Amino acid sequence: MAKNDEPLVNTSEFDMGDFVAGKKFGNFEHDFKGIVEKIYEHSLLVMITENDPEDNTTVNEYNRRAVIRMSETKILIKTDNPAPRPEPEEAEVKEDVPAEIINDPELKADEEDEEEE
Repeated sequence: MAKNDEPLVNTSEFDMGDFVAGKKFGNFEHDFKGIVEKIYEHSLLVMITENDPEDNTTVNEYNRRAVIRMSETKILIKTDNPAPRPEPEEAEVKEDVPAEIINDPELKADEEDEEEE
């Protein structure tokens, strides 16, 4: 996989610090709850904070952390301090260009003349 210098943007509904419920998988006998520590493309690294006593051995083997699918995770409590998300680029362009210029019929006619040449 090629490395990219651009930082990845979180486009999911999850934020670091969200309290989530994860479904059982692998050696887990029951579902568990925890806090999102890291966000990947389609999964989350969760620090397990609440689990069934039967799963204590598994939780300790996993060092109280699990990587779980976003599609199988439910947000229980949203964090109070989510990471900022970028706004769509179209919104930025529309803000920079005054409405008079966008709707000016003379400018539209000039653009059509340039396309014909």
